[in-house]
Amino acid sequence: MTELYEVITPSVGVETLKGVGKKTEEKLKSIGIHTVNDVVFHLPNSYLDQNPTDVNLVKLEETITALGVVKTEPTVTYLRKGLNRMSFFMEANNVYFKVTFFNQAYLKKKIEVGEMIKVHGKFNRAKLEMSGRSIITSHGDSVDMRYALNKVMNNKTFSNIVKEVFRTQVFNQDLPDYLIKKYKLMPIKQTLYLLHFPDNMDDLRQARRTMKFYELFMFQVKIIEKRKSERVKDESSIIHYDIEQLKEFIATLPFELTKDQKRSVNEICKDLLTEYPMNRLLQGDVGSGKTIVAGISVYALKTAGKQSAIMVPTEVLANQHYESLVESFDDRLTISKLTGTTSSKEKREIKERLMSGEIDLIVGTHALFEDDVIFKDLGLVITDEQHRFGVNQREKLNKKAASRNVLYMTATPIPRTLSITAFGDMDVSLIKTMPAGRLPIETFWKKEKQIDEVIEFIRKEVNKGHSIYVVAPLIEESETLDLMTTEEVYMMFKEAFGESKVELVHGRMKPDEKNKAMERFESLEVPILVSTTVIEVGINVKNATVMTIFNAERFGLSTLHQLRGRVGRNDLQSYCILISEGKTEQAEMRMNIMTETTDGFVLSERDLEMRGPGDFFGVRQSGLPEFKVADLVEDYRILEVARTEAIELFKE
Repeated sequence: MTELYEVITPSVGVETLKGVGKKTEEKLKSIGIHTVNDVVFHLPNSYLDQNPTDVNLVKLEETITALGVVKTEPTVTYLRKGLNRMSFFMEANNVYFKVTFFNQAYLKKKIEVGEMIKVHGKFNRAKLEMSGRSIITSHGDSVDMRYALNKVMNNKTFSNIVKEVFRTQVFNQDLPDYLIKKYKLMPIKQTLYLLHFPDNMDDLRQARRTMKFYELFMFQVKIIEKRKSERVKDESSIIHYDIEQLKEFIATLPFELTKDQKRSVNEICKDLLTEYPMNRLLQGDVGSGKTIVAGISVYALKTAGKQSAIMVPTEVLANQHYESLVESFDDRLTISKLTGTTSSKEKREIKERLMSGEIDLIVGTHALFEDDVIFKDLGLVITDEQHRFGVNQREKLNKKAASRNVLYMTATPIPRTLSITAFGDMDVSLIKTMPAGRLPIETFWKKEKQIDEVIEFIRKEVNKGHSIYVVAPLIEESETLDLMTTEEVYMMFKEAFGESKVELVHGRMKPDEKNKAMERFESLEVPILVSTTVIEVGINVKNATVMTIFNAERFGLSTLHQLRGRVGRNDLQSYCILISEGKTEQAEMRMNIMTETTDGFVLSERDLEMRGPGDFFGVRQSGLPEFKVADLVEDYRILEVARTEAIELFKE
C-alpha cells in the first residue's frame, strides 16, 4: 500500500525540508511521518466550517456555525463532580434559541450580552436548542482544520511544514487525464492541497471525492498488476483429467447437483485445463454444498494421476471434511487425514504413502505445513476458511504443488465490496442456491423471561429424537459483563433434562475430553450440547434441529449466521432461538435482521454496514487496506466504477 501514497518521487526525508531541524524531525518520526509523502498524506482528522449557516434553513438536526447576538448572561450549573453545564440564549437570523455547553465553563468570559458571536454545534430546529461544541474567535480561513499530532507539535507548526512540501516538491504521480475529465475530478496535487487548506466546504467535498476515487482506482490497479505478474503461463499447471470418468462419477451421486454447484464445477474444470495456474475462491453459504464441489475437483485430479490437499483451520473441520468425503467417494479415492493429534506412527505411514503417491487426497490442519510432508505430485491445494490462515502459511503449502492450482473455500458470505478489494486478484465462484429438500430455518427472538417457554419447546424436539445446540458467550463469570456463562446454562439444562442428556464443551477443556464429549453428541448418545462458539465452524450433526444462543447480542451477524448454519442440514424443520434483552439500538437491529432473513449474503452486507471492514475479518489477516479517505461501505459505488476503469486500462 505504501506506493499508493507516493505521489512525489523520489520521496525524500522530512529532514530535507526548510524549517525541520533535528528535534522536529524526531517529533514527526514519533508519529510515523518520515518522508515528504508521509507529510502530504497526514490529512486533517476534523474540519470545522466557520461560515455561518442561516438557522431557518436547518431542517431537523444539523451541525452548523451560527452567527448571532448574545441575549442573556451565561449561567453555569455544577451537576456533579466533573460535570458542569453552561447555558445562555442567543438570536440568529431572527430566531431566538438556547445554547448549552457541557464542561466548558471557561468559555463564560468570552460571552457578553449584546455581543455578536459565532457558535459551532448541533442545532435542533424542533426544540430551538443548540448543543455547543466551540465558540469561533478566529477571523481567518472559513474552514478550520485539526490534525492528529499526538501533542508532539501544534496545528500551525505542522501546517507550515505541509506548505513547505507544496512549495518545494514536484508531484509526479496522477490519475490519467481522461479519467479526470470523465469524472470531473481534480489533479492530485490540487486535491491534496485542498484537503489540507480548503477555502470552503464545497472545495473540501470535491477534494474528498477525488481522493476516494484515486485511492480505490490505484488500489485496483495494484491488484490487477499483482494478478498479471502471478498469472504466468505454466504448462505444468494444465491438468489433463478424464472428463468421461468425471461425468460417470457425478452420475453416481445420490443427489443432483444444484445449478450453482454445476456452474462452479464447470468453472474449476475449465481453469484446470488452461496453462495459467488456478486462483479461485469458492464462496457459499453454510450447508450450500461446497465440499462436494471440492470433492469433484479432487476426483478430476485423481483421473490425471495427481494428488490434492485440503487445508483447514481446526481439527473439528478436518474431521468433518474427512468423514464427508470418505462417505461420498467410498473406495474411489484414497483419502487420509493429518492433524496435530495424529499419532507419530500414523504420521510416518501417511508421509511415506504421500511420497509414493498412494494417497490421492490428504485432509489436514497446520500439520500440512511441516517440511517433511512431501508429495509425489501435488496438483491442487484447497484451503478452507482461508482468511483464518496468514498469507505466508497459505504460500508454504501452495509451494509444495508442482502444478500451482489453488482453490480457496469460505462459508463466510463475503460482501461484494470486500470481495472486490480483498479477493480482487482471484476468480470467484458463488454457490447461492441450497440443496433440494432443505427447509428454511425459522428464527425467533426471545427475552430472558421466556426461557421456560424455550426449554419446553426444546423438550418437544428432544422427545422427537432430535439434537440441540445451546451456545453461551462466556466460559466463566465476568465482573464487568452481566452475561450467562456456559457453566450456568449447563446447570440450567441439566436441571431441566437430567445429567445424561446434556454435554458441556468449551475451549479450555483438554482436547481429549472435548473430543469425547463431541463424539457422544455426534453419535446421538446425548441430545443436548452446551458450548461456547467452538462449534461455529466444523461440527456437522445432521440430526440437529435447534440452535439456541444466549446473550445473542454479544455476537456479530456473521457469527450468528454461522451458528445458525449448524442446524437445517437435513429435511427436518429446524429452528434458531436468539435469547437477548436487546438493550441497545444496535442489538435490537441485529436481532431483527436475523429473524427477517436467512440469506447469508444479505446478512453479510448488513454486518459490514454495522461493523465496518476492519472488524469483518481482521484487516491485517485478509490483506484489506486502511484507506486515508475512502470508506469501503459508504463508497461502494465509487469502488465499482474504479474497478471497471482499472480493468479497462489494462485491456488497452
